[in-house]
Amino acid sequence: MSWTATAKEAATTVPEGEFEAEVTGAQDMDGTHGPTVRLDFLLHTDDEWDERRVTGLATKKLSENTKLGRWVAAIIGHMPSVGEEITIENLLHKHCRVVIKHKTSPDGKTFANVVDVLAAGK
Repeated sequence: MSWTATAKEAATTVPEGEFEAEVTGAQDMDGTHGPTVRLDFLLHTDDEWDERRVTGLATKKLSENTKLGRWVAAIIGHMPSVGEEITIENLLHKHCRVVIKHKTSPDGKTFANVVDVLAAGK
């Protein structure tokens, strides 16, 4: 059996800005600053960006002074109490807003990067 693939035009990078989104996943990773979590989001828009996937990275330190702490608080609606355990189930399918900025990889490719997570819009 032979293998074939058809080259397609690359998807356009999601523009910078603020978008309604839904949390669709979280994955632990090793980052340059220690344990890191990658949060995955599905955009909910009324245009061509609807259902596009974007991701954001945060060090896995959960407190009111950290990016992950602010993101989790925006997603679940409160800052977790000291000792409170947050699981993926607490985050999955929750709605929020994401702020996207472009980043450029070392090989020169531009991609959308979630730099902030805000509470869901009204």
